[in-house]
Amino acid sequence: MRRLLLIIIILLLPAWALAQPVAAEQQITPAEVEQVLNDYLSAQSGRLPHIELRFSSIALPKPFKVPAGQIEYQVIPAKPGVVGSRRVTLLTRVDGRIADNRSIRVELEALAEILIAADNLRRGEVLSADKVSYVQQDISKLKNPLFAGDEIFGKRLKRSLRLGQPLLRKQVEFPPLVKRGDRVVIQAQRSGLTLTAAGEAKQDGMADETIRVMNLGSRKVVLCRVVEQGLVKVEF
Repeated sequence: MRRLLLIIIILLLPAWALAQPVAAEQQITPAEVEQVLNDYLSAQSGRLPHIELRFSSIALPKPFKVPAGQIEYQVIPAKPGVVGSRRVTLLTRVDGRIADNRSIRVELEALAEILIAADNLRRGEVLSADKVSYVQQDISKLKNPLFAGDEIFGKRLKRSLRLGQPLLRKQVEFPPLVKRGDRVVIQAQRSGLTLTAAGEAKQDGMADETIRVMNLGSRKVVLCRVVEQGLVKVEF
């Protein structure tokens, strides 16, 4: 009797094992990824009202699976402010934990009306309304173009420009946002975490320039990008 019972249990074991519930998963489709990226770009466009952002292409990933649970997405552009980024990182969190981390190749257009030289301009010239004009173009490959004449009229050119060339912030003599000896906030961001520390600028810096800053806590000098007056970000 016992032997017969044992044989019955052994014969039924595979069927019992197959009947066990498999850990639940959920699939993320390319369409969902595209929607997440477009929603992110729409939000960024709201923060940059003078720029129209749009993807000209997205190398969408194949469908992938993550554990069951509450999904949250985070999009991190390759470049701060997204303009000029050729890749974005998509973090997928499930119940607060990172379940997937992937890099996605994108082509981004950023259409805006910017200032260009209305004539051949020489280094040292004082800029005025008759020396510039406006044109709408894709600025995704330009670094810090200028959008408003009021902020440059009366300032001098740091380099010569040919007719039709875009005016970039680095080509105009602006006072530095951060001066040597200024106390600044050092900001570091990685994987969604933001850390701050007090620092001292060791050199002058314009917007988006990289300067040396001493961390007042560790006394170490680090390279930081000037964001605004009193704020710099660590360049990893």
